[in-house]
Amino acid sequence: MALTLEPKLTASQQGRVEEALMATWSDRTRASYASQWKSWLAWCRRQGACPLPAEPESVAVYLVERAAGVKMATLHLARCAIAARHRQMGMDDPTRHQRVRQVLSGLARQYGTAQKQVAGLTAAGLAAIKATARRPRRGPKGRRESAAHARRRGLTDIALCSVMRDGLLRRSEAAGLTWGDIDRDVDGSGRLFLSRSKTDPTGNGCVLYLSAETMDCLDKIRPPDAAPQAAVFGMTPATVRRRIAAAARAAGLGEGYSGHSARIGMAQDLAAAGVELPALMSAGRWESPTMPARYVRNEEAGRGAVARYYRAREEAPPGAVPQTSRRGR
Repeated sequence: MALTLEPKLTASQQGRVEEALMATWSDRTRASYASQWKSWLAWCRRQGACPLPAEPESVAVYLVERAAGVKMATLHLARCAIAARHRQMGMDDPTRHQRVRQVLSGLARQYGTAQKQVAGLTAAGLAAIKATARRPRRGPKGRRESAAHARRRGLTDIALCSVMRDGLLRRSEAAGLTWGDIDRDVDGSGRLFLSRSKTDPTGNGCVLYLSAETMDCLDKIRPPDAAPQAAVFGMTPATVRRRIAAAARAAGLGEGYSGHSARIGMAQDLAAAGVELPALMSAGRWESPTMPARYVRNEEAGRGAVARYYRAREEAPPGAVPQTSRRGR
């Protein structure tokens, strides 16, 4: 019987394989995994534990020790980073061990999984930003903007928030938009071609609707000689987050706004308008109902049985027994 030997890869071949493996994750995921892996390596050095391949017991202890200072979402991210590195190296995943899974389940019971939700930028919030965005502000050093600069910045903030709401865009998606991605329809509305997103890593793309009002906002910031490949906003995802948070503060909306606020706010408005969860998932390109259901739980409570009962009681004639319908109004 002939012995089959695995071919020895050159450094160049190994590099290309590693590059292809890394491409299965988005830039944000790679950065998050790298950060969590760095924390795991540091812990292993302090404890004298082997990081790769890791023992399930070491992973369990690591998660327990980190639980006191981070959220459950961070613990799950740490687990995913350790698991991904082991799978990438062709090793058994220690996080699949029953003991690690039970520890995570127990920590979830101890600390809870609920997180404070980012504030949603609803239609009312967008209206407040439109009314205030072009007012001059003071910068970090206390210097006041000129009126011309404030107008340019404000128009960009308005267009950014409007596009992100209409498309339920993630901040990375908004940062990657080019003028060639946007077309105007005959009725004045627009069509946005989203070539790639978090839930579309292979780049099949999708077409999203932009209102005529949003297209007008874009017209106000579009350079006359804008090339199709030129960036619409010219911002990084981190800058998108900061601009939305600053616009919300300047509008008097308070804190808690971020790069996800426009996406969440439109989801809340759609739910309040009666859009059901499957259609909402399609609009926001969610693969799972978990996140959109969390975003719109306040709106769903307002359409629930108790809310319908009180509305029916308010509308019923004096002395009549309120009748509630099966569906919310």
